[in-house]
Amino acid sequence: MRFLGYSFLLLYPFLSILLANNQSLLYLEVEELLLEGKELADNEQFSESLKVLNGALGLLKQTPRSHPLRVEAEKLMRVTKGRFLVARYRGGEIQNFTDPNALRPLSEESREFKVLQVFGKVLTRKVWEPRDGIRVGEVLGLGRRVTTLPKGGIELVSSSVSPTTLRTVQASSFDLIRPNQFALHSGSFVLHSTVKNSTIIIESPMVEVKLSCKNPFAFMAGITTNGGVKIIGLLGEVSLRSDGGKLELLPGELTFALSDGFSRKMNVELSTLLVTSNLLTDFEQPPVFLKKLRQQAMMQALRTRKRFRTVVGDVKGTENFELKVLQEDPR
Repeated sequence: MRFLGYSFLLLYPFLSILLANNQSLLYLEVEELLLEGKELADNEQFSESLKVLNGALGLLKQTPRSHPLRVEAEKLMRVTKGRFLVARYRGGEIQNFTDPNALRPLSEESREFKVLQVFGKVLTRKVWEPRDGIRVGEVLGLGRRVTTLPKGGIELVSSSVSPTTLRTVQASSFDLIRPNQFALHSGSFVLHSTVKNSTIIIESPMVEVKLSCKNPFAFMAGITTNGGVKIIGLLGEVSLRSDGGKLELLPGELTFALSDGFSRKMNVELSTLLVTSNLLTDFEQPPVFLKKLRQQAMMQALRTRKRFRTVVGDVKGTENFELKVLQEDPR
């Protein structure tokens, strides 16, 4: 054991040097991309320049926003977008280049999210030109607002190092803020992180909640009438944090996130969710974590002698919630 410890001490400097070298190579690659992007912009090849600069920013996702290279990349991006807009105006392509809400062409849309499944009518708005028909395999960029109409549904996955999957159905609306952050305006959602030690951030009209777990995890989120969020744990021991407090949530537990913190926890029967939730049943392909969710449902049933078949409804104020009891079949 002492020998292993001694060996690690000998190797540690070399590991540190290796990590530092890898980081240096990354920064060199970013610097080359910034130079290439600037040269392309100087030659008025703005579309190509923006693609290159987007690639540079992608490499810098894990760096602090104050890092000099990231600051420089974002500055070049802003300047290039401005020059591109002015050039298009002078060329007669657009009539009002001063409009801050001008939408960018679909050909420039970034690729942070990929569509895994879709059915019914799904619309996308904001940043880029609107799209009224979404197909499997297409990509969506950060800043997009996605709206599912009644009888519609969509499942997306982020293309980041820590992939996050989101699925929603039946008249919902949300914005893609970051690969792991979503502004949920209305409707119900299932979110799933596929890797260990990850975080998902959800925003509602009332509250922002950060959900973290040491292992892959999944949860349901529904926007309530008063703008809060109803959260149900599906997989993993999840830590919830907001400005109003913090909470630990297990599979089968439910809480409401409100502006002043979290409500008391309640138990929800997972086996009932498995057969009644449109989020789990309406898609052609089930969630990738379905097998583990079934195992959690079986474990919960074994722990619970008396079955409370309940569905927790909406929150319309700041304190009370609806609780609906499902009647047993008299047969």
